[in-house]
Amino acid sequence: MDVKFAIDWVIEKTGFRPFSDKQMLTTLILLASIASIGYCIASGYDPQEKIIDCTEGRSAESVCDITLKVEYLTSMTYYNNTAELKQSRGYRAAFDSNGTLVTLLPGVDTTKLAMKPIQTDGTYRPIITVNGQMPGPTIIAHESQTLNVTVYNELISEEGITIHWHGIHQVGTTGNDGVAFISQLPIEPLHHFTYIFKASPSGTHWYHAHSGLQRIDGLYGALIVKDTVPGNSYDQDLPDQHTLILMDWYGQSFLTDHLTYGLQHFWFKESQENDPPYAMYRHTRSTDGSIVGVIPFWSGIINDKGRHFDENGQTNIKPQSLNYFNVVRGSRYRFRLIGAQESNPFRFSVEGHTLTVITSDGNPIKPIENVDYVIIYGGERYDVVIHANNTEQRNFWIWAQTLEDIDLSNNEVFFNPINYHRAEAILHYTDVQTMDISNINETWECNDLSKCIAVNCPYTVYGSIYDCINFEVIEELEDDIIPDAIYYPNKTIFLNWGFQGEATTFGSAVDGVTFRFPAYPPVTHFNDFENSGTICPRRGCDTSIVNQCACTQVIDINDLPKGSVVEMVFTNREANPDLHIGIAHPIHIHGHYFYVVDIGYPTYDSNGLFVRSTENIECVVNADNSSCTTRFVTIGDENNFIQEIKWRNVTDGLYSTGKKYPRKDTVIVPYGGYTVIRFVVDNPGWWLLHCHVTHHHAKGMTVLIKELQRTPSGSSLIVGPVWMVFAGLLIAMVSMNTVM
Repeated sequence: MDVKFAIDWVIEKTGFRPFSDKQMLTTLILLASIASIGYCIASGYDPQEKIIDCTEGRSAESVCDITLKVEYLTSMTYYNNTAELKQSRGYRAAFDSNGTLVTLLPGVDTTKLAMKPIQTDGTYRPIITVNGQMPGPTIIAHESQTLNVTVYNELISEEGITIHWHGIHQVGTTGNDGVAFISQLPIEPLHHFTYIFKASPSGTHWYHAHSGLQRIDGLYGALIVKDTVPGNSYDQDLPDQHTLILMDWYGQSFLTDHLTYGLQHFWFKESQENDPPYAMYRHTRSTDGSIVGVIPFWSGIINDKGRHFDENGQTNIKPQSLNYFNVVRGSRYRFRLIGAQESNPFRFSVEGHTLTVITSDGNPIKPIENVDYVIIYGGERYDVVIHANNTEQRNFWIWAQTLEDIDLSNNEVFFNPINYHRAEAILHYTDVQTMDISNINETWECNDLSKCIAVNCPYTVYGSIYDCINFEVIEELEDDIIPDAIYYPNKTIFLNWGFQGEATTFGSAVDGVTFRFPAYPPVTHFNDFENSGTICPRRGCDTSIVNQCACTQVIDINDLPKGSVVEMVFTNREANPDLHIGIAHPIHIHGHYFYVVDIGYPTYDSNGLFVRSTENIECVVNADNSSCTTRFVTIGDENNFIQEIKWRNVTDGLYSTGKKYPRKDTVIVPYGGYTVIRFVVDNPGWWLLHCHVTHHHAKGMTVLIKELQRTPSGSSLIVGPVWMVFAGLLIAMVSMNTVM
C-alpha cells in the first residue's frame, strides 16, 4: 500500500478532489495530526436475507454497515454452494401439476439446497441479483442514521455498476448519489465501493442501478427510512412485511439478450401465408389515445413473484405460488408501494377493499379516502392504508394493471391478451383457514353506475367509469410549513421532454438535446469534465440551426444564491399542437424534493380522447415573435434566445399563496400538457434530472443541474470532512510503515 493508493482511496470514498495530489497529501497529513480513528468494513453477508434492519437494537446515532454483492444468477433455479468445487451448482426448477416448485433433477433434496429459486414470472433467464435475491434485500433505517453500504461488483459481463439511493437527497454527500459518470466512475467488475450517507429524509424510498439498463434486469431493492405519518389513519406499519415493489418484467435480459437493440422495431410472425411473414409491433394506447405500451408487455411481478400468460391467456403457475400479504381482520395496515417499472405505469388495487392514500414519494399528504386505484409510474412511491374489514371468509386479489386500453389498441401481436397485462399478489386474512383462491373474483370491475376513484391519472378523464383525483389538487398536510419563498420563484426554466433529438436514439431528448454522459464525473474530476469537449455549447438544440444535438446539457443555476427558488415548467408536446404521438413522462430529480405547483392538460373530447395540446404554453421565434414551426424547444442562451418556450396564459392560481403544495421527487408530465415544480436552491452538487422510463433516460432524456458549486474543483468542501480525517490517519500509517 502506497501514498498514491491512499489518495485514490480518499477520492473514491469522499467525492472530494483537491487541486493537486500534493495538496491532498498536505491536507491529510495535517488532519492526521489531530485525529486518530479506525474504520473497518465487514465483508460477509447472509445469502437471500430479505431484510437488513438497521433499526433493530440500534439508535439513530449508530452506524450501520451493509454489504451488497451484485452478481448474475438464473431465475427458476435452485443453487447449492459446493465447497469441494468452490462454486455454486444450479438445478433447474419447474412447477408440477399441483403448482409446487420442484427440481427437474430426480433425487435432489431441495430442502438441503442453500438457495431457493427466484421465481420472477416462471421463465428461465439471466437476472442481476443482490445478495442472491431479486429484488435486493429491503433496507430499513432510522432517519439520519449513517449507512455504510459496500457494494461488490461480481458481474461476469465485465460491466461497471453504480447504485442510486432514490429519495435520499445526499445533503453534503453528492459523491454518494450513485450516478455513473456524474457523481462517480462505475464500480468495475471484481471491485467494490462504499457509499456513506445519512438516511434522510424519512419515508418510502428505494435503491437501484444507475448505469445502463441494469435496473430492469433486477438490480433494485427497497430502502425504508422509518417515520410516523401524522394522524390516526393506520394501526400497524410493517415495512418488512408490507412493502410491494411493482415491476413490468420481460422474458429476455435487457443486457445479455440485447432486448433493446431493436427497441420499437419488434417483429411478430403472422402466418406462413402472409407476405411479408412478419408484422411490426404497434404501440398500445391508453384511454386518452396517448401511447402507453412501447415495449410488448411480457409479465408483471410484485417483489419476486408473478405469472407470465401466453397468447391464449394461459399460465402454468397457480395463484398460490404468488406472494401472500397477511393481515389480521379489523386492523388497518400501512402498505408501501414502489414503482420500479421499466416503462408501463400500473394502476394498483385490492379486490374488495378501498385505499386511503397518505404519502407520495415519502412525503405525507392530506389523506385521500375511499380510493379504488392508485396509478404509479416508474420512480414514484405511494403509501396506502388498507382496512382489513371485508367480512367474506376468503382471499383477495392484489392487482397492478397497465393503463392499456383494449378498444384503442391492436390486440393481434401481443405476447398475451391485454386483460392479463398485470402484476398479481394475494391479500390473506390470517383467520381464513385455507390458502385456496378458487373462489377469488377474476372479473371485478367498475361500471357507469358505480364509478371508481383513481388517484394520479396522467389525464383529466379516465374513460367513462373512473373519476380522477390528480396531483395538482392534492395538498400537503395542513400542519406542514411551506417556505414563503416557494410562492415567489427567483427563476423560471422551461424544458420540453419528448422525442426531438437524434434519430439514432429514437429522438429521446430534453429541449431537442440527446444527453450524452461525460467521460469524467464532474463531482470527482471537474477539470477533466470541463475540458472534455462534451458539454453543450448552448441551451437547447434545433438541427436547422445547430448541428450539435447530442452532448452533456447542463442547466446552470449557479448564479442563484442559497435559499433561492427555481421554478421549472416541464412541457411535453410537439410544435404542431394537433399531433398526438407522445407518451406521459415520469420526471425525477436527484438531490431534492420539489413542490408540485400545477399540472396542465391538453383538450379532450367528450369521450376523453386527445384533441389538441394545451393552449397555455407557446413557443415563439424571437426575430418576429412567430410560432415555432419545427420543434417545441427552447434554443439559445439566457440573454439571446433564438426561440423560446414561454407562457401564453398563466393559469389561475399558479402564484397563489393559499395552496398547500405537495412535495414529490418524481412527477408525471402528461402528453400535450405541462407540470410546474419549484425547489429551494440549498444542496450543493451536480444533480441529474431525467425521465424515469429506463430506455428514455438511457437514450438521452436527461439534463444535469449545476447547483451552488463555488470551488474550482466543482465539489463542495462539505462532501466528506470526516472521511478526510480517516484518510489522514491512513496516510500517517502509510508514512510510518514506509519509515519503518
